[in-house]
Amino acid sequence: MRLAFCAMLIATPALAALDLRDYDDDLMRDLEKTIKYFEPDITAQNSQAAKEDAEILLDGFRYTEDYFAKRGKDDAVAISRDGSRLIADVVAKVDKGEFDAAAASAREATQVCKTCHEIYKPRLAR
Repeated sequence: MRLAFCAMLIATPALAALDLRDYDDDLMRDLEKTIKYFEPDITAQNSQAAKEDAEILLDGFRYTEDYFAKRGKDDAVAISRDGSRLIADVVAKVDKGEFDAAAASAREATQVCKTCHEIYKPRLAR
């Protein structure tokens, strides 16, 4: 009991330093779920599902770009823009029937997400 109380006291200042008031947990969960299906939908040549996934992911990258721009986190803004560019590239390749190339871009987009998460994802959300 005493150990748990001490741990809580130690964690409290760290929690107070995180400002998560406008962090959209629901959107982030949707994005994490969507990114898992994105490349498999492309590999299965399911154009409609891939485009639906892409729209959700583009919304997410727009959200994160705006979120980090407000905080002056230029590196995160650049990461978000890279993600948006990759998703747009995927859609263009899917439209051309270039599914292998689209899948490769989708895998790159997944890495973009992971890069940002390693730096910015709140520790409590992991």
